Amino acid sequence: MSLSYCSLHKRLFSRRYHRWVTFSQKTIDELRGYGALLHSTNADCSHLEVREQSCDRCEATVRTIARST
Repeated sequence: MSLSYCSLHKRLFSRRYHRWVTFSQKTIDELRGYGALLHSTNADCSHLEVREQSCDRCEATVRTIARST
């Protein structure tokens, strides 16, 4: 499972709630460590990964900048 995370705003996309939620960097680091552990054991669940993605706040900032130029 791939988790979308914005490290700039410390937000994770929740598939359950279909929105971005605040998530601590510490928790994300723990998830990455767990994912690395699964990769090293060749478990069937080794597809767990945290990938960087721009969140709703990033997109709002870009839209604001685009409107002002």
